[in-house]
Amino acid sequence: MRVKVKYFASIRELFGVGEEEYEVEKGVKLMDLLLNYIPGRHAHTADLWKRKLEGFMRGEESSYIVIVNGDRARLDQELKDGDVIAVLPPVGGG
Repeated sequence: MRVKVKYFASIRELFGVGEEEYEVEKGVKLMDLLLNYIPGRHAHTADLWKRKLEGFMRGEESSYIVIVNGDRARLDQELKDGDVIAVLPPVGGG
């Protein structure tokens, strides 16, 4: 199955790409994509990527936002062929 991942703002800068496709196995969960597939393709930034995701993994509201097909995602969410995943950094303001 294929899924598309879109990166925004500082994440786009980190990876040097705005979007990419991944070939994943059936039954793959969002957590697998975030912690294994993406760092596997971006080995040079894998440690930084995982540190950036720590808040999201703990469920912190002010952390990264991950959306699958337009809806807020859950780490245990099973991905389906054709899913579009958007990863957005925390929103600052003031």
